[in-house]
Amino acid sequence: MLRIFLSLASALLLIPAFPRFEAAYLAWIGLVPLLAAIRRSGPASAGALAYLAGISFFMGIFSWINVIPGFTRTDFLLLGVYLGSYWGLFGLALSFLTRRGGLSPVLAAPVIWVSLEYLRSHAGFLALPWALLGQSQYQVLPVIQMAAFTGVYGISFVIVLVNALLSEILLALVAGSRGSPSRREMRLLPYALATLGAATVALFHGFWALSAQPAGEGIRTCLIQGNIPQDLKWENQYRTMILEKYCRLTTQAAQADRPALMVWPESAVPGAFLQDSQATHSVLALAQSIRTHLLLGSAQRPKLGEPNWVLTHRYNSVFLISPEGAITGYHHKIYLLPFAEYLPYREAWPWPQRLAAHAGDFIPGQNYTIFELNGIKFGVAVCWENIFPDLVRQFVARGAEFIVNVTNEAWFEDTAAPHQFVMMSVFRAVENRVTVARAANTGISCVIDPWGRISGIVADRGKCLFVEGFLTRTLPRRQQTSFYTRYGEVFSYLTMVIFFSLLLLVIFKRVYRKADHGH
Repeated sequence: MLRIFLSLASALLLIPAFPRFEAAYLAWIGLVPLLAAIRRSGPASAGALAYLAGISFFMGIFSWINVIPGFTRTDFLLLGVYLGSYWGLFGLALSFLTRRGGLSPVLAAPVIWVSLEYLRSHAGFLALPWALLGQSQYQVLPVIQMAAFTGVYGISFVIVLVNALLSEILLALVAGSRGSPSRREMRLLPYALATLGAATVALFHGFWALSAQPAGEGIRTCLIQGNIPQDLKWENQYRTMILEKYCRLTTQAAQADRPALMVWPESAVPGAFLQDSQATHSVLALAQSIRTHLLLGSAQRPKLGEPNWVLTHRYNSVFLISPEGAITGYHHKIYLLPFAEYLPYREAWPWPQRLAAHAGDFIPGQNYTIFELNGIKFGVAVCWENIFPDLVRQFVARGAEFIVNVTNEAWFEDTAAPHQFVMMSVFRAVENRVTVARAANTGISCVIDPWGRISGIVADRGKCLFVEGFLTRTLPRRQQTSFYTRYGEVFSYLTMVIFFSLLLLVIFKRVYRKADHGH
């Protein structure tokens, strides 16, 4: 019973480390109870304890998902069961390597954790790099600067390293209070010194990196937040009203400043933009009247639910309009949202009818389109694409000097979801040392500088959700190419090589011992 309590305690400690609670410090101690419970358990028991903690953690983190229309309690439970399985594998592997292989948890735990976080983030259509442990530190700027080398997984590594060390120290103190020998304490000294050294180097680099300042040269950009209610956004009779609202806000922004680029959010123009002659004419005329480039999102239909009209355009796209009223470029969303924008393996797998009826049939884009404006290049991530580290890295590696993220988070109401999207966007900026500008229908429209500082938010009397407005900032061009941009997930690959090598070593060692005893 105590071990069950300890596993649940870890979930309860870690949930508040993420938005909206923002208690980032809890991440540094949150795994200690679970690690203590696992330390005294066999592999099967350890896996079950960690699985329980994982299910509880993810259902707490994703509690907001229940506000999405059509999402059921069964779906919510399945989400927890699936994501929690990675924690279960962590407990199983950690117990196996420590109890059967004799490895220290301080060495094994961070290696296993990061390997499983990476695998969860790259699991095909089930990939979800959400609530990675390192993401909890998005507001602790000195800590997250190492993401420019290791990605967010490096921060996860250090956090688990500290948790594992604290857990071992706690267990050693408990054993010492019972009069046990102090050999364990002596064995911990090298790990404590190594952990202290790693944390010191990371913090020193973080403070040094934060001393840099973005260059003044860049593109003056305005983010437009229309705040169109989700229940009106896809109704045919409101299309003209929606377009007029965006035109009005854009005209006001142009009069207040002279930005070179106006950004409308994802699917700001409902329906296929090029196939709606009235919308096309209005937008092109607007760009001509304000003499400014206009970047806008347009999609055939909403992500969830039946479309209200049938069109042949099957992309979720963004278009760049010139001040002369010409379409000079477009980009199609590459990473589509499974079970919403498309149904995975629709023809091969008998999905329930309720999923098949509501999932779209969008076509993914194939190209990482790089737009260019006044000699400065940029890429566009559509909606949840910004949560995928390697996708954004591909844009920057192809020459993008800043990233625009267009999104619509009205689906999630006033929950933690929009704040968690910002949390993940901070890492895309730091990893690649680029500015990230988020334009949301509603959500959190903001600008994040290359060091993760949020330099502006569309807000009204302190409220940033379900308000309309605009934000104008200069988006500085990229000054440097980060290690992460150049080499990608080298740190994660190395971690996985170490993990699987340790796993194979322990397995072969046990097999050899059994064979030797057999003789």
